[in-house]
Amino acid sequence: MAIPSVSARQVLDKFYADYHAAVIAGEYQPFVWPYRTLGPYLVVGYLLLPPTHSRIVYLARYPLFALICYLSVTTIRECRSPAVTVGYGIGLLNAWSILWSATLLIFNDGRRDYQRIERQERPYTSPENNDSLVENVQGETSALDGSTKDDLRSLHPLAEVPQSTTTSSQDPETDYPEVFAAQEPPDHNETYIWQSLPASFLHRLDYILDLVTNFRGLRFTHQSPYNTLPPPPHIRSSLPSPSPPPSLPTQHYPTRRTLFTKNLVPFLLCSLALDILKYLTSLDPYFSTLPPSIPSPFPYPRTTRLLLSLLFTYCSLLNIFLLAPLLLACALGPSAIGAHASTWLYPPYFGPLSSIPEKGLAGLWGGWWHQLFRYAFESAGDFVAGKLLRLRKNSPSGSAARVFVAFCCSGVLHACASYTILGPTHPIRNSFAFFAVQPFGIVGQRALSVWLKENGYREAVPLWMRKVGNVVVVVAWCLWTGPWIADEFARGGIWMYEPLPVSLVRGVKGEGWWRWGGEWVRWETGDRWWRSGLTFMGG
Repeated sequence: MAIPSVSARQVLDKFYADYHAAVIAGEYQPFVWPYRTLGPYLVVGYLLLPPTHSRIVYLARYPLFALICYLSVTTIRECRSPAVTVGYGIGLLNAWSILWSATLLIFNDGRRDYQRIERQERPYTSPENNDSLVENVQGETSALDGSTKDDLRSLHPLAEVPQSTTTSSQDPETDYPEVFAAQEPPDHNETYIWQSLPASFLHRLDYILDLVTNFRGLRFTHQSPYNTLPPPPHIRSSLPSPSPPPSLPTQHYPTRRTLFTKNLVPFLLCSLALDILKYLTSLDPYFSTLPPSIPSPFPYPRTTRLLLSLLFTYCSLLNIFLLAPLLLACALGPSAIGAHASTWLYPPYFGPLSSIPEKGLAGLWGGWWHQLFRYAFESAGDFVAGKLLRLRKNSPSGSAARVFVAFCCSGVLHACASYTILGPTHPIRNSFAFFAVQPFGIVGQRALSVWLKENGYREAVPLWMRKVGNVVVVVAWCLWTGPWIADEFARGGIWMYEPLPVSLVRGVKGEGWWRWGGEWVRWETGDRWWRSGLTFMGG
């Protein structure tokens, strides 16, 4: 059967034509900034209110959250974009706005529940004198309601991480000496403290913007223990409550030069991989919104398409993640953004691949894959399972409920993204279903492992064979469920986006070196002044 000749340019031109026709007919509205992004600004504005014990301020978060939900849901229903990346982002970011707002306003109290590590220059004081005291940078002091050192430590999620099964001293300097060898010695003219909501407006603005945009909670008491490390030793030693190390430490970058080299090389290699993947996907009309039944130029179409989709997803995310340390910590640096350029705040987003043979599906999602949204997912799970269903956290039913809620949240995010893209997608039966079934695989594999262990079969199998078995389970599971999300990405046309401005592969083949162009952004005049603003066309 002949392979249909359908180019990405033809499909994108149809997207543009359909979009403009729908806007003229009143079916959709352009996504306009800043009008359609009011939700995050409302969260920032509320959290920026001065520290107070006012009951009115405390209760105001509930109607505020309802307003944010209304604005985000309205945007998801009404707004579209002809650009595939912008269209996908409309649904994803607005759904994330609801979940992240709920995390900071409903599941937790963003004005009271968090503290951030901050530096304070003053004569050095031994940690013993600071056990029950948190000092503000402005010199203000406040006792945390009689908290003791152990109480403050319990606020930190790192203390809740299960201990590793491997032999370890549980001391980062002992277990990983190469990580801390190049750390600068502590300056005894400064100390580090847990900072609550500051009193000064400018200080509070920096604190709140960091809290709202720092999804992994780095430097805060809710810092994720996964794919991160605790602060360097000289910082932890001066804190009132040194944070215990995570069970799965990742690479730590002691200097800006090391951070630069360790991120630049992967960034360049990842860019080259994206260029190759973009060319390969352009050869298969499946990646231009056509159904999976369409003939493919590659052998074993189902497996090849799934592999290309996985690699394209991974490289696209990794390229974005690598830009943060290169631009913020290295290009801007401490002189421009101060403590936000500290190198320990930029650990890798993806964990070690060894998590998969060690833990199977749980290692795939909880160890190797990026944990950017994990704190919000866990907060939702704790709220539903703990506060609504009253299930104990460490009970089998409580753990299972939290896993199911977390993956359902992820499914909703991706389903909303599929809903707002212009391609012929199926958000519920593809995007949502893919994430909703993952807990069945994780819980099922875990239950099987427990059963084998309790009946004495597990120890009879060599460790290497158990690891091979975990890999086989992950591969088989992904071959079954993976096409749901891969087909959804392809139907939506997400892989028709141009990841790089210059293509070496297509340039050498005579298809043109420069790949970006067209109209990126323009001014949109609405029927009301507040509905006017910038609309993004994507080039």
